[in-house]
Amino acid sequence: MKRPSRREMNELAADREKCAARCDRNAASGERAAADPANSLTVRAQAETAAHFARNHAREYREEAAALREGRIPGEDW
Repeated sequence: MKRPSRREMNELAADREKCAARCDRNAASGERAAADPANSLTVRAQAETAAHFARNHAREYREEAAALREGRIPGEDW
């Protein structure tokens, strides 16, 4: 498999940034649901957990984007 070009890597990085932004929006939604006293304790706990995972995914997408912009393939150096 050939290595992606710099242009392709930059396109992938931009896509990862879009994914991170989407995860941030999802996390904010989960945090609002977790803080809403109208929701049951179960729903609030689930929303809090979902928000936590969404924030982690956003961080991971941003790490991948940074690696791609530096010319590295994420996971290549594991």
